[in-house]
Amino acid sequence: MLADACGGSVCGRGRGRGVALEEGGVGSLYDQHFPPLHPNCTQSLTDLLLLRQEVQLKELKQAEEESTGVLREMVDILTDIRGSLTWLQTSTETPCPGNFIRFGGTCLYLAKDTFVTWQVARVFCQDLGGDLAVFRDANAFAEAIGYAKASGLSNPAHVWVGGSDVSLEGEWKWLNGEDMPRGTPFWGDYNYAREPRGELRENCANLFSNDGFLIHDVSCDSKYNPLCQIKNT
Repeated sequence: MLADACGGSVCGRGRGRGVALEEGGVGSLYDQHFPPLHPNCTQSLTDLLLLRQEVQLKELKQAEEESTGVLREMVDILTDIRGSLTWLQTSTETPCPGNFIRFGGTCLYLAKDTFVTWQVARVFCQDLGGDLAVFRDANAFAEAIGYAKASGLSNPAHVWVGGSDVSLEGEWKWLNGEDMPRGTPFWGDYNYAREPRGELRENCANLFSNDGFLIHDVSCDSKYNPLCQIKNT
């Protein structure tokens, strides 16, 4: 093909090799072996190079499209796996009993129509299979606050939770024996003073609606709504 485009030979090379040695020595031999390229030959070489580049570009484009397709398939597979895991987790969770509502690994029930002392509230929740609610971290506490706010309690409202310093004044503990966190975002303020501050008069923890359902210490003999909790992990 290239020979045809260059006038019958590959750019006119290779003609008269024996004659070149006799007539002109080394210089003449160089001229014979590397003569100036014929115009047709130059154009043919350019066309071949362009054709080769075009083929390479097409191959690169095809490889890119194939890679993109593989990535999309991987994303679809990972999405399906994630959906299956979510479904499996949901399907294996034990449903909350009765009027309890799931929040993370626990079930909560706010008895809106029940007004009892802190100790009686514990018995009430225990009869339902749980106890007054305790919170190990701010996320669980925030979920409980959201539940209390959405429950439609009349304002001002007080909600019993499972914390007190009955055993030793000033050492606030949850019913599971863990120390209750102090300060923000758990405890609220009353008249610009940080709770707890009731000393011997107020030894039980409740959520107070007028302070965004943050924790306040009150008399354990007050009659408020119990927030019951059942561990359900």
